[in-house]
Amino acid sequence: MNHLNVKNDKSFAEQRVRGVDGASVAHTPITHPDKRWWPEEGITKLEAVQYYAEVAPRLLPWLKHRLLTVERCPDGIEGGCFFEKNFSKGLPDGVPTLAVPAESSGKTVHYIVGGSKQTVVALVNLGCIAVHVMNCEVGSLDQPDWLAFDLDPPSGLFADAAKAAFILRELLERMRIRSFPKTTGGRGLHVLVPLRRGPDQEQVRLFARAVCGEIARMSPRTITVEMRKANRQSRVFADWLRNAFGQTIAAPYSVRCRRGAPVSIPLDWDEVRPELNPLDFNLRTTRRRLEAKDPWIDFWQHRQDLPEGI
Repeated sequence: MNHLNVKNDKSFAEQRVRGVDGASVAHTPITHPDKRWWPEEGITKLEAVQYYAEVAPRLLPWLKHRLLTVERCPDGIEGGCFFEKNFSKGLPDGVPTLAVPAESSGKTVHYIVGGSKQTVVALVNLGCIAVHVMNCEVGSLDQPDWLAFDLDPPSGLFADAAKAAFILRELLERMRIRSFPKTTGGRGLHVLVPLRRGPDQEQVRLFARAVCGEIARMSPRTITVEMRKANRQSRVFADWLRNAFGQTIAAPYSVRCRRGAPVSIPLDWDEVRPELNPLDFNLRTTRRRLEAKDPWIDFWQHRQDLPEGI
């Protein structure tokens, strides 16, 4: 299904989510539930809240004990969006936060700590559409339990990102490293590697940089690590910079603040095909995805060490 047809797919909108009573979700009253957050598709704020409530069993394991950064669009995607991570006030009772000193400024950032359906629903009710997470949990902020590669095709063609992803996978498999792909919610791909805790943020970042540099050397016409966009030409940018404290990626199953309400969806490697249209996964169509087996169900069973000497 093309993402432009999302407004014609009422299968999700016609379903009632358990715990919804009028304009209340997960015991949280929803303000302005009829506000159209995606005007062209006819998707309301309440429908977005209902989506997050229903997808919670798949989403929450990726938010639990993690510091969250959110993208807020209080008036919908056409009303202006902004990123926010410091919630020192204005949160409903019961939403957990953690005060963390920022190294760059010395100021204290009051991060929201993810984990419960009530917290997610409260955030969406505040206008938060996209949820972004770090590679570490509270209590071990300098020891990542995953690393992420962000493959961004300047051509806008998912086929280019898929080609780069298989080159990356080939190299990782040669190092006996298991990896897991997901759509970004745009035209690119995220490839995550579950880690056994031990290496610190800097060690993980340097490993990711070395891997990106190697796949760019292996396929210089396809992949680049060039930071300047003007110098990338049509090559896929292999971004390792998501691996540091404070850096984030869109959480699996997070909606993105874009036309069509696309969702960042975990994939099986067999699904990563040039013809795949990642924008087919959106707020309404993803509900069907939940009825199938989770392709990342064994993600945490594959925690692994980084290879020595790299």
